[in-house]
Amino acid sequence: MILKIRRKFNRSYSVVLDTDSAEALQDLPRKLRDLLTRPDVSKQVTARLFPRVYKDAAEEEEYRRLLGDELLRRKLDSVKLFEDTLQNRKAVLVRGTDAVELTVKPEEFELWLGFVNDMRLVLGTELDIQEDGWSENFDPTHPRANDFALLHYLSLLEEELLRAHPKLP
Repeated sequence: MILKIRRKFNRSYSVVLDTDSAEALQDLPRKLRDLLTRPDVSKQVTARLFPRVYKDAAEEEEYRRLLGDELLRRKLDSVKLFEDTLQNRKAVLVRGTDAVELTVKPEEFELWLGFVNDMRLVLGTELDIQEDGWSENFDPTHPRANDFALLHYLSLLEEELLRAHPKLP
């Protein structure tokens, strides 16, 4: 597996992944877009992507009325950005292995990171992850083993993105 993220001199980010990983990420924008735009999406997934801000129902309703469309638009913007970044990938060779390089501009970093985090939340909710240490007992024969592996990969990708950013912990 290849995963290397570095900040370039022009402040953009170079994200280098093996081609298999890039292919695994290819369908994620469509999946998240479908979840965000379908009225029948599960309440559990919606609650993870748009957590309550206020305990009081009236205050929460007013918050959603004022900011709900903006919150949704921002998530859809992150989907489009991630999708565009994958489509604009550049083939590279890393240690004799085919890989791809993605470029994330500094002004796109937050949206890109948000997309990765949202996909982690969606997968974790769908897989009913309830505790830390979920990845320690990986079972490759589990019917959703690919989803567990993808969740693990997205967690690693998010961690590496955060390490590459100079202002984030």
